[in-house]
Amino acid sequence: MATLVDDKCYYMEGFKLHSLKMGRYNIMEELAKSVFVTSVIEKMDTKDTNIRSLGIGSGNGEIESIFTKQLSYHFAKLGHTVIEPAKEEAIEEYKRLTAKNDWSNVDYTWFNGTFQQFKENLEKEENATKYHHISSIDSVYHLENPADDIIFMYNMLENGGMLMILVGSDENSYSKIVKRFPGIGPLQTINCSDVLAVCQESQFQFQRYHHECTTDITEFISSDDHPREKKVSIDYLMQTVDFKESVSESLYNEVIDYIQSSDGQILLRNDFDVIFIQKKC
Repeated sequence: MATLVDDKCYYMEGFKLHSLKMGRYNIMEELAKSVFVTSVIEKMDTKDTNIRSLGIGSGNGEIESIFTKQLSYHFAKLGHTVIEPAKEEAIEEYKRLTAKNDWSNVDYTWFNGTFQQFKENLEKEENATKYHHISSIDSVYHLENPADDIIFMYNMLENGGMLMILVGSDENSYSKIVKRFPGIGPLQTINCSDVLAVCQESQFQFQRYHHECTTDITEFISSDDHPREKKVSIDYLMQTVDFKESVSESLYNEVIDYIQSSDGQILLRNDFDVIFIQKKC
């Protein structure tokens, strides 16, 4: 079965569809104005007014920019590095988004590649740049070595800097589907408990914010009125291109029955956690 993340454009189509359906952008706006300010900006232990931030798996910037905006409000100058492995279209879309912003105090650096490639590039150039803030928003699933990479992110922080990792909770529907159908496709295997285990083992100073969210996708899955949305929704949910065509009819129906409630509704729990990690001075 073809992995959805191997088709970056299709992955972004699924991500956008689910994000719009769950009201993700509004959720992130509220989180950025409240929790992000108190848990990152106000706790960042630095006297610098010119800071550096790093975004890992930044996508087209629609989510990441919400947090960058808050940083730009609180610091005189911000140098923000974007790491995005998708085709150049994602970064070009991100650049168009930044052109609409009035944040004259933000300078961007772009890296079109994976985090592993970014690390290799740093080593090649003997670049030891440290960052005041690093964010990994829905990207730990795609890291080659999540535990090692989280530690690497931590070591890239300035003393007193903050690492923010947004990841699916153990209670969300995706995590439960992985447990129920472990042999199907390349479903995510990293969730909040895995990140917390790394933090605890490494004795990182951290705090956790949990957000509960339920999304009704019944109209997409149970109806043929939106064939494209139905296909994209299922493929994104199972992280597999052409999922229906790739499995037996009985297995496909078993998956649908599993996510469908007794009254025919399909309510996805999109609970997520944000782990805020501070590097000790």
